[in-house]
Amino acid sequence: TLTLASLASGGGGTLTLTVQVSTGAGSITNSVSITSTTPDPTPSNNTATSTISRGSSADLGITKVAGNATPTAGGTLTFSLVITNAGPSTATNATFQDTLPAGLGTITNVTTAATNGASVAPTNGGNSLSGSVTIPSGGNVTVTFQVAVAGNASGAISNVATVSVPPGTTDTNPSNNTGTATVTVGLAADLGITKV
Repeated sequence: TLTLASLASGGGGTLTLTVQVSTGAGSITNSVSITSTTPDPTPSNNTATSTISRGSSADLGITKVAGNATPTAGGTLTFSLVITNAGPSTATNATFQDTLPAGLGTITNVTTAATNGASVAPTNGGNSLSGSVTIPSGGNVTVTFQVAVAGNASGAISNVATVSVPPGTTDTNPSNNTGTATVTVGLAADLGITKV
């Protein structure tokens, strides 16, 4: 409530308020009214309303970790994706994508874990992993899987995973929407000898 000392006939003014928008989605209608101890001949115009459409915002982030930074050619390698939401809104049906580079392939043994009411639904595409996640503010999901290291692979291999907010949600910090893990593949050989 704001009290004005007086308002001259024909006068007016502007009052600006800065408010914090609550989390959630949907519209918010705000009403304002003015009254006076002086009789008003037209009270019907003493109330005004304004409606805004409230959008969701979430800070999604993803990190990718290799279980072994120096795997051996022809062996297997475990990766973990950790997807987080720093809020303030719940990210509903956000998506993640991880396409394996040359030298890595055949994804197996996909497992998931979630905290704070989050959920994840991964899809194994053979040499790629994707899916949807729903993560409340402060929650996270972890997706762990194994890949085959090609027998002819060698040197450094970088694998990139990404996460994207759902339509209608603004990501307040898109710089952490990519996670990269780099491994250095060592050579392996199964030598044998027989003497007759």
